[in-house]
Amino acid sequence: MQQRPPTDLQGVIFDLDGVLFDSLDSNIAFYNHVLRALGLPPRAHEKAHIIHREAVQGSLRALVGEGELYDRALEYCRTMDLAPFIKDLKLYPGVMDTVQALRRAVRMAVATNRIITARQSLAHFGLLELFDEVVTPREAGGAPKPDPAMMYEVLKRLGLRAEQVVYVGDSSVDQGLCQAAGVRLVAFRNSELAAWAHLEHLTDLPALLGLA
Repeated sequence: MQQRPPTDLQGVIFDLDGVLFDSLDSNIAFYNHVLRALGLPPRAHEKAHIIHREAVQGSLRALVGEGELYDRALEYCRTMDLAPFIKDLKLYPGVMDTVQALRRAVRMAVATNRIITARQSLAHFGLLELFDEVVTPREAGGAPKPDPAMMYEVLKRLGLRAEQVVYVGDSSVDQGLCQAAGVRLVAFRNSELAAWAHLEHLTDLPALLGLA
């Protein structure tokens, strides 16, 4: 069912992975590199559904568990050259046009569990300067989605209330984030999520929000 545009919309907040860019191959390559550095077999593909949605800490726990291996893996991630993995990211069709169109009408932000390379990834595609705020768990007291702390931090920085924004996400952690914070979720390419609206093409977002 077609939703009516929000009456007091003043901000649009995006997830990164799976919404603005396809990061599956990049994430698998990144974590396989870490596993090889630890002398472990490259099996990140087995946890692809987890590393897609979790922050680096949660992804590493899924791959190596807790303890010494986890500590070594996390420390290694902090020293890695990340440029090769950013180059493997693929921007979804219509992202630049959609972001530019929305920016003319509302405040723009990103809230993502991608901690280490969020800003670098946006800058790689020429998108960083188009967003007013970029918030990761690092800026939200260390709490990744679905903890609502990240959303509260974004709203604080934008000077907006929950009912004045929508969040564009694609995973269960995005659903949990929006439910906890009282924010409308626009589910991107995931019809299984409980959402205010569902979207298959980002270029349809301005019209959905009454901003076309």
